[in-house]
Amino acid sequence: MVAKKINFLKYFLIWIVSFIFISTVDAVWHLVIFRNPYVEGIKPVARMAGNEFAFKLIPGLLSQIIVVTSIFLLVACFAGKDIKKAALIGAIAGILTITVYGLVNYSLIEGWGIRITILEVIWGPILGSISAVFVMKMLSSNNLI
Repeated sequence: MVAKKINFLKYFLIWIVSFIFISTVDAVWHLVIFRNPYVEGIKPVARMAGNEFAFKLIPGLLSQIIVVTSIFLLVACFAGKDIKKAALIGAIAGILTITVYGLVNYSLIEGWGIRITILEVIWGPILGSISAVFVMKMLSSNNLI
């Protein structure tokens, strides 16, 4: 059996592009499309510095890295070039990361509202599917490196 050579640089660059794409789509959802519900929903329970959010960069960045890496690896290992399979894998990954996060917060944090929970329940599979299809298209492109 001949082992297939893996181009780690190619995969790393695709991961970087995927990280930028997924983070941008996620930011547009939270900071543009549904900014007001998220600000209203999170502010009562958020870490604050005066009237501003006191975001902890490292844990926030780590959570985004975990989401992107999970979707990336699941798609790379299981989707092949099947767009429906990639979308399903991404939806499941989104449910396991984002949807579960929203539901757990609603069950544990007293000030976490139902409105923001519903947004997270909806957003998980949407972001996961969009992201997984993007990753699959990037991985299956022959024009890379």
